[in-house]
Amino acid sequence: MPPGSVPCVGCRVQLWHQGQWQPASVDTEQDDHVTYTTDAGQSVTYPLSALNHDLVQPMQDDNMAGSVEDMANLSDLNEGSILENIRLRYVGNRIYTYIGHILCAVNPYKPIEDLYSRGCIQAYKKKHIGDLPPHIFAIANECYYAMWKAGGENQCILISGESGAGKTESTKFILQFLSEMSQVSVGSGEGSTDTSVEQAILQSSPIMEAFGNAKTVYNNNSSRFGKFIQLQFNEKGSITGGRIQDYLLEKNRVVGQNPDERNYHIFYSLIAGSTPDIKEVLCLTEASEFHYLNQSGCINDSTINDQEDFSKVLHAMRVMNFSEKDILDVWCLLASILHVGNIKFVTTAGAQVADKQALSNAASLLRVDMLGLAEALTQRSIFLRGELISTPLEVNEAADSRDSLAMNLYKACFRWIITKINSRIYGNGHYSSIGVLDIFGFENFQTNRFEQFNINYANEKLQEYFNKHIFSLEQLEYNREGIVWTDIDWVDNGECLDLVERKLGILDLLDEESRFPKGTDNTFVDKLHGGHKENAFFLKPKVASRMFGIKHYAGEVYYDTQGFLDKNRDTFRDDILNILQESRSDFIYELFDTDAYANRTSLKSGTATRQRKKPTVSSQFKESLRSLMTTLSAANPFFVRCIKPNSQKLPDTFDPELVLSQLRYSGMLETVRIRRAGYPVRRTFDDFCYRYRVLVRLSSSDEDIKSHCSGVLQLVDDTGKEWQLGKTKVFLRERLECELEKRREAELHRVATIIQAGFKGHQARRQFHRAKQSIVVIQKNYKAHFWRKAFVQVRQATVTLQKFERSRRARHLLQRLREEKRQEEERQHQLREEERRQREEEEKVKEEEERRLLEQKTIEEKAKFEEKRQEEKRLEEERKKPCICPMCGSRREMEKQEEIRQQEQKVKEKQELRKLEFEVLDELDNLIEECMMLELGRSDIDDNLDDKLEDWAKAKQELAMLRAQQAEEARLAEEAKQRALEEEKRFEEFAKKKAKEDAKRMEQEAMSRLRAEAEQERRRQEAQRKWNRTLSTKKGEEKRESVDSMLSESDGTQERSSLDESGDELDMDLDDESPSSPKRHSLLPEVTPYFHAYLMMKGGVMNTWKRRWCVLKDDTLMWYRGKQASIKSGWLAKKGGGTGTLSRRSWKTRWFVLRGTTLSYHENDEEGAKQLGSIDVKSCKEILDNGLKENALSIVTEARTYHLVAETPEEASQWYNVLTSVYSATDEELREMQDEQANPKNAAGTLDVALIDSVYASDNESKPHQFVIITANRVFTCCSDTAEEMHHWISCLQRSKGDVHSGGQDFITRGWLSKETGKPTGTVNKSTTLKKRWFVLTAHSLDYYKSSDTNSQKLGTLILDSLCRVVQADAEMYEQTGYYMFTIHGRRRSFHLFTKLHTEVQQWVQSLQEVIDSKVPIVTPTQQLITDLRDASMNSEAVDQIYQRNPILRHTPHPLKTPLLPLPYGDVNANLQKEKGYTNLQEEAVKIFNSLLQIETAADQISIVQNILETCHDLKYLKDEVYCQLIKQTMGVADVDSIGNLRVWQIMACMCCAFQPTRNVIRYLKFHLKRCKEKFPSTEMAKFAAFCGDSLRRCKGREYVPSRDEVIAILGRRDMYTTVHCYGSSCRISINSSTTASEVVKHLIQEMKLKVVQRLVRGMNLEETHNTFALFERGAGQDKAIDGKAIVADILAKFEKLKEEEETDWKLFFRLFCFMDPRNVPTNSLEYDFMFEQAHEDVIHNRFPSSEETLQYLAAYRLQYKEGDFSKSGWINDLGQVYPMERLRRRVKSTKENIAPVSDKTERPATTKRKSNFLEGTLRRSFGKGGHKKARQQVLGEDAQLIHLLKEEESSTTSAVIAKWKMLKGLTKEEAQQRYMRAVMDWSGYGATLFDVECIPGKIPRDVLSACKDRQHPVDLWLAVSVDEIALYKRGEERPLASYAYDSILSFGAPVPNTYKIVVEDKEPMMFETSQVVEIAKLMKAYINSLVKKRYSWRTSYHSYRKSVDSDDILLSPTVTQS
Repeated sequence: MPPGSVPCVGCRVQLWHQGQWQPASVDTEQDDHVTYTTDAGQSVTYPLSALNHDLVQPMQDDNMAGSVEDMANLSDLNEGSILENIRLRYVGNRIYTYIGHILCAVNPYKPIEDLYSRGCIQAYKKKHIGDLPPHIFAIANECYYAMWKAGGENQCILISGESGAGKTESTKFILQFLSEMSQVSVGSGEGSTDTSVEQAILQSSPIMEAFGNAKTVYNNNSSRFGKFIQLQFNEKGSITGGRIQDYLLEKNRVVGQNPDERNYHIFYSLIAGSTPDIKEVLCLTEASEFHYLNQSGCINDSTINDQEDFSKVLHAMRVMNFSEKDILDVWCLLASILHVGNIKFVTTAGAQVADKQALSNAASLLRVDMLGLAEALTQRSIFLRGELISTPLEVNEAADSRDSLAMNLYKACFRWIITKINSRIYGNGHYSSIGVLDIFGFENFQTNRFEQFNINYANEKLQEYFNKHIFSLEQLEYNREGIVWTDIDWVDNGECLDLVERKLGILDLLDEESRFPKGTDNTFVDKLHGGHKENAFFLKPKVASRMFGIKHYAGEVYYDTQGFLDKNRDTFRDDILNILQESRSDFIYELFDTDAYANRTSLKSGTATRQRKKPTVSSQFKESLRSLMTTLSAANPFFVRCIKPNSQKLPDTFDPELVLSQLRYSGMLETVRIRRAGYPVRRTFDDFCYRYRVLVRLSSSDEDIKSHCSGVLQLVDDTGKEWQLGKTKVFLRERLECELEKRREAELHRVATIIQAGFKGHQARRQFHRAKQSIVVIQKNYKAHFWRKAFVQVRQATVTLQKFERSRRARHLLQRLREEKRQEEERQHQLREEERRQREEEEKVKEEEERRLLEQKTIEEKAKFEEKRQEEKRLEEERKKPCICPMCGSRREMEKQEEIRQQEQKVKEKQELRKLEFEVLDELDNLIEECMMLELGRSDIDDNLDDKLEDWAKAKQELAMLRAQQAEEARLAEEAKQRALEEEKRFEEFAKKKAKEDAKRMEQEAMSRLRAEAEQERRRQEAQRKWNRTLSTKKGEEKRESVDSMLSESDGTQERSSLDESGDELDMDLDDESPSSPKRHSLLPEVTPYFHAYLMMKGGVMNTWKRRWCVLKDDTLMWYRGKQASIKSGWLAKKGGGTGTLSRRSWKTRWFVLRGTTLSYHENDEEGAKQLGSIDVKSCKEILDNGLKENALSIVTEARTYHLVAETPEEASQWYNVLTSVYSATDEELREMQDEQANPKNAAGTLDVALIDSVYASDNESKPHQFVIITANRVFTCCSDTAEEMHHWISCLQRSKGDVHSGGQDFITRGWLSKETGKPTGTVNKSTTLKKRWFVLTAHSLDYYKSSDTNSQKLGTLILDSLCRVVQADAEMYEQTGYYMFTIHGRRRSFHLFTKLHTEVQQWVQSLQEVIDSKVPIVTPTQQLITDLRDASMNSEAVDQIYQRNPILRHTPHPLKTPLLPLPYGDVNANLQKEKGYTNLQEEAVKIFNSLLQIETAADQISIVQNILETCHDLKYLKDEVYCQLIKQTMGVADVDSIGNLRVWQIMACMCCAFQPTRNVIRYLKFHLKRCKEKFPSTEMAKFAAFCGDSLRRCKGREYVPSRDEVIAILGRRDMYTTVHCYGSSCRISINSSTTASEVVKHLIQEMKLKVVQRLVRGMNLEETHNTFALFERGAGQDKAIDGKAIVADILAKFEKLKEEEETDWKLFFRLFCFMDPRNVPTNSLEYDFMFEQAHEDVIHNRFPSSEETLQYLAAYRLQYKEGDFSKSGWINDLGQVYPMERLRRRVKSTKENIAPVSDKTERPATTKRKSNFLEGTLRRSFGKGGHKKARQQVLGEDAQLIHLLKEEESSTTSAVIAKWKMLKGLTKEEAQQRYMRAVMDWSGYGATLFDVECIPGKIPRDVLSACKDRQHPVDLWLAVSVDEIALYKRGEERPLASYAYDSILSFGAPVPNTYKIVVEDKEPMMFETSQVVEIAKLMKAYINSLVKKRYSWRTSYHSYRKSVDSDDILLSPTVTQS
């Protein structure tokens, strides 16, 4: 408004008032003043002369009506017009407004009718933005169809706003619309999809809201966690699946809420909606009675219906396939959390549970042991000297443990629910996806804590993402394309994020302080104030406090650091985890199985401190946000800005100030401006022409495509205001795009109508022709039917006539045929008769002929037989005659040959005879020969011949069948032989062919190798010629020699660089380099571009330009505040330096720079900062790393010593290493160190070049050398000094830029890592070769490439599944090598990856772990079998079928190739690998199975069993695997009682006694044992199965592998025997593998039978005893109490191990442990005898303070008790059995020290006394005149003289004891015992157990220390532990120095080994040095537990919880003792 202009009264204006534009009306106009009335009711008056456009603006008509749906179209663009437009629309219930395609949604806090109805959804389908009024459905519709516009590009919708702005409701509406669209696509007939997926996604909302939302002061349904819902769509547009990712659940809300807030909804819904039966089971009452629900004072809310919400949640859980058991388990867990919150604590020597009922309820719902839960909450366990020791917590620490339990229970339950929902909506592949981000809004409460810090940090990241897409990238695009454009200023929050994220930022300092054991919230905030006080975005409170502030984009927020470190550490003690893992509830067990297993393993193995540090909460959240930003960057975003109209959550209430503040910090005004002035729609020329080609007919002329685009646009907007043409793209405003789309659709509709008309005409004609053809067919068929009917009638008549004629002819023919038949039969009969007669005649002739031939043959054979017999007779006679002529030999030879010839002739005749067809002749021949051999007559043969012929006829047929069978077998054998020959022939042919192929292949390889060598030689010669020409030009002979040596090394025999291609090729093939490849002795980086120069940089338009020294090195762009020309630089704290005393003692932080050998220090790190001093490192004397403080080092020079302190131990170690290296370095080594100038740790900022999306030169006339770097999250604007530098920067950054190498998959993380080559070792040393590779992590694999270029070759892949493991190495490796390492283990290989940045390691490890966790667990056939058996367990037939068909349930004699269960990949623990030679779990499982196969034939079965048990004990994962192997090998065995099968059952028995499998396997095992007993009763196998079942029920956790004796007992299915010793006797008892120490104690007390004290059996009852007993480990001079829960078999196994290692014998000892009431024990009881023996044991071990006289009397009483009256022959052979010899030795040594030899009288002290006893006099005599030197040598060496003196003293004491013994004559045994005990009980400290301790000076109360003479040195004390108190005694003294009741003790325990700490109320902590830490803690714990049980009636509560359970400590109240 021009100055002086007069507005009319009643006009509407925009008035600038109170710092903002407000709608107002002109009220009055008087003279020179105008009065305005704002809509808020304020009256404002201005002089008329002061009015201008900056103060008052007229309001346009559209603003007054509130009808502007897109605020980019506002006439007046200012805050007031925007605010007024939103207000007017809000008043009219139009809560949605556009800003382009950005939706602004105002929460109405009331339901609006028909705003979200089904009809509304139908109305917005397939509508463009702008067609209908603004609505969230329009955004969802646009997002849905954008998937196809962009060719399947992923979409995302970001919903942001403050808490209470309506984000959650908006998310539900979007899901509702997308679900409806999906169902429409299913119902359209294009495809079919189960709509249950959509229903499940919608039903997940009630569950997520109930468990993740709560009432806050700003919102009744505030989301206390963030979620990213990703919906997966197929090509048809239907939802195929989804996934929900949660972020940072606010666990702290479970245990505490701010005033007027509530806990999570589900707790109140459970109480309000549960049935009475459920409430009774859950022990629930009213919500007001639970501590976790009544703290805030708000339980009910009128806007929340808890009962109705419970019904919705219950319905939703059933839709999501939650079983009834799952639902009940969840309710039990929630109820247990409420009961845990009601547990109260009191102080009694530490925290003790006071509320037994709440504890009982919580334990029963969690199904854990109540006492175990109480101990876990009130005590901390540490591993000390091989034993677990419990230390009590203070009350506040116990309360923290209780709250930690509740929070982690809820967190685990929430995580399980998310997993359950994801498994329900999981989809198998998708075309595209839409992600909906509903994350917590910006929060600023009265007290902001750790949760608000993370929430606001997440909102900062989202605001940065919004700014990048809306402002930064858009304006850069305009500049790059040359669009006429004026930059719009916007607020960049990049520096605020740098404050949080950068190195040494808030997150780094928080993590660093969290990892320090001594880190506190105060030290954290001190570091923040010291390091960031100069940062403009960091706010330091004006008064000293534990708060800090951040200037966020939404305003300033101050955070209270109380609890920051604890919440960031997220500590959950191992004791609680272990008790939860022991829960009998499968649900609780599965929730905590993995965590508890890992913690329990580390605790018991003593390697808890060596385990990989758990990531902090902030680091995990930071990595989750980074992953989320990566996902969002890969998708096309849509934005929904939710606005909260008021803070009171009231409908129809609009708070302009609140709304305006939200509009300001969210950048709405700038958004409106850029949407109004900008061109948010952009398309390439080709795409634009292709899409809108239908609007204009493009000619085929040579006109360019840009002109075509211009023509199309001018057709719609000839003014050119709504569009511009860039260099490659068309830029449009959204209005013009909508117009183009409408015209395109209209034109397409017109063309489609023409096409439809033609198509419909074609269809009509086609239909006509079809109808015509149908009519013709009908006519044809009718005519055919008519004429056929007539034809049928004629044919029927004709057939009738034919029928009669044919019947007549047939009858005639029948008669003729009958006659012919009769004649033929007669003729045939005659012929048959004739043939019969002829046949009979022929048979008679044939029989006669056969008889004749037979007789003839018989005669011939008989004649031959006679001739043969005569010839033999003649030859026999001739042989008997003597030889008379020389021709006898030749004659005999001729006879012999003749005989052979005759035999051969007979053989031939027989063969010919067999060829005859008449077998009967053969038989007859045999018969004749038989008769002739028997010399029978012819008559006998004739008589038997007829009978034989009949037999031959019968046998003829049988013989023929037999020969036929033999012939068939011969034929089959011949065929088999032929087949074998054919197979052999084929094999020979195949072998020949294979040999030819191998020879050919080898020839080809040889040729290839020769060609490669020839090519290499050719290249070498060519290079040689080139270099020769070069060298001849330069004439440098020395260079020629160096080149020759280089070329000689290029043949591969010498060292190669890290860029050798042969290694890469081998790496690509084998995924790793060959060990035989050339090795290097240095870590060579990749050759990457290096450049450095000064650049002007800024992060946004509003940021100031800053000059930075930029370095591009190792593909990393680093910028520094100053030029980096130093070897090392950094901040160090320096002591002193001033002239005054105060300045010399003060510590100041300085910036140290090491250049060359000079170390200088400056005021700050700015370039040109003032130098305060310098140190010449070379001239210093020494450099020490043991300074005055932690992380300190000292530099000693001639003039002074410089004391320096670094921030971290790592930094101190680096400074020390660098300084010592420079100190001892040569000039050459110093130059090498100076080459590495750019240290990333000192950089002000770093950027991985591979993460750069693009680099462009900016067309800015004012800054011609300006270029822009664009990344996924940030935009950097840089300006160089010259154009050459700018182009060089762009070329370097673009050359290193990479793309996604993931085969089309979305990457999760990518970056450069160094990979170990050769044989993996997992370490870095001089022989290690590292290669830098570009790694890309996708959802399925880890790939690596040679470089980050798009076309780079993939060198290897590691497929990721659920069994992969990622392991981070210790920080020690970085200290030693300068590299951080992590290892990823895959199925076949492992990658050892290295980097120098710790943040990169954390990022990679967390990303890899998230991918592994997201994988579906691998299910092996064995696991599937277990599931099938569980499902079919009620159906016996189905079970039988499974056992018959499944090969897993079958014994196999073959080795196992792979494990039966899925086992994690990778090697086992390095220590186990080194000590016991383990490799990995898979190989160890296979080895165990091979051992099972060898067990039957093994000579030493027990060794194999123990090896298997030891492997299972060391590698816990193998327990289930071994059980499954044993089940397999005991099934399907032919003989169940065979030796091999029973030996496998013996191993099964050993396993059942030693280890319990997991829940799933234990059911499988029990089912197997039951089936074996039922299927094979009365067998040895059934007995073993029963034994295994019993052992499994009793089995408890074992600490040691069973001993050999135990294994032998288990193999025989019997108990083992052991001996328990006590005073003077022993008892042999039987135990099994599960017998506990408390059971043994109870057994010994009830049924003890001591051989020596049979007389003491007096019926002692446990109820009458006053003390408690326990078992002890006795050996090596020690007594260690055994815990009541300890397994006795474990103790024996421990003894066996100690005997092997230390060669010491240990035994079990039974004695009193706690003296509860020792003075009232009856003297005639067995308990009194034990007290007597233990008292005497204390006396002789010098643990009883008394005089010498008393000790001698006690010795006499003992002798009287043991020996009776003294006799003359009696003597004391061993004084040590009755008298404390230690006191005697000390007395001798003390006297020796006091009476030292002197040379003369002047040197003797004046205080030297005369001879005081016999020993002193003897010593003085031995140091007589002249014996000075010899006596001194004797005293110092304790030679024979001193030993002699000791013997004399012992003899004197013995005489005194005997004298007193004589005085006891007549005293009975009982009287001697009672006198002994009375003397002992006279000491006031009797009943206390004494422990030798040594006080630590400065760690002891002053009243105790004052009683000690020497206060500077440790003092030997006794720590007396009794039933009511503990006391401190000076050793040997009777009166205590101090005593403390248990009620005054706050805590006790061992902070470090051999140190015991006791904290007493109002006293300084006491610290003692002692080796009996464990024993002291056990005894104090026992007394305190007894005290608590009496005081709080524990026993009654415990017995109501469980009828019978063994105590978990070593205390046992005895009931019966018998001896």
